[in-house]
Amino acid sequence: MVKLILLVKRKPSLSFEAFREYYELTHAPLAASKLKHLRHYCRNFLTSFPGQPEPAYDCVTEFWFDDHDALAQTMAFARSSEGQVLAEDEERFMDRASMRTYIADEHTTTIDR
Repeated sequence: MVKLILLVKRKPSLSFEAFREYYELTHAPLAASKLKHLRHYCRNFLTSFPGQPEPAYDCVTEFWFDDHDALAQTMAFARSSEGQVLAEDEERFMDRASMRTYIADEHTTTIDR
């Protein structure tokens, strides 16, 4: 399993609520319909922990793929003319210039209680 992580900020003109609503109701369904190699697609909307400053990003998005080939095919699609529909939609609500993308090597610990 390969995971791509995106750190996403909303456009300054949008409230957090409007950003989240657009992401969930419009963009996520669009992305899920276009990205054929996705295994799992998760949006983690961030709020500050009590006593801590506001998060630098509004959402940590996770894209899970079976392997690096599936990730590569998805990236090729995203760069294609057909895939530009996603970038164009992101322009409506994301501050794309501040977006950061990482490949994650996840390790988990199962705790049975």
